[in-house]
Amino acid sequence: MDKIILGILMLKRLTVYEIRNIIKKNFQSMCSDSLGSINVSVKKLLTAKMVTCSEIVENGVNKKRYSITELGRNHFLEWLKTPLDMSKTKNMDLGKLLFMGLVPIEERIAILSEIISSLENELLELNDIQKSIRESDEKEQMIIYLNSDSEYSLGIQSATQNSDIIETVNSIGNFEAITLQYGIDSVKFQIEWFTKLRDKAVNKEI
Repeated sequence: MDKIILGILMLKRLTVYEIRNIIKKNFQSMCSDSLGSINVSVKKLLTAKMVTCSEIVENGVNKKRYSITELGRNHFLEWLKTPLDMSKTKNMDLGKLLFMGLVPIEERIAILSEIISSLENELLELNDIQKSIRESDEKEQMIIYLNSDSEYSLGIQSATQNSDIIETVNSIGNFEAITLQYGIDSVKFQIEWFTKLRDKAVNKEI
């Protein structure tokens, strides 16, 4: 979660509640949106001096807003440059699949049907997110924000080695869309895979 929070703070100064809303909307498949977990990670990053905190008053309410530091930015970019490890598939729930031969065939079919139903719900949620994204609006808002915050704008330019903010924002948006599509395609694959497995169970082929 620490890296996800640093990535979010690369783009904008945010409160813990704003960070939570972004995680809830975009990163639920990667990490928890629990406020407690987010607070623990933010405190850890504060202690490591990877983020700083400033207090502001907004509409008469005191708020703590967090910003990434140069140390945090460098740490995040070093992590980002390490090879993507797609072999990390540790999931204790796969143990249910491993030992499914120990339950009666009717229960196997019921379990597989529940898995498929859960995946179908996840796919609906991801499709809803994809439909709700107004890409041009979000890019425009990010450009306006970066133009109003010179420190963050310079940080983004330093990280990307690109002084063209519009080009950078377009690239950020493109990879956000690609990541969402990856999630959608992965869930579609799993639905197809488990549906074939259930069909085999129904036909008593396994």
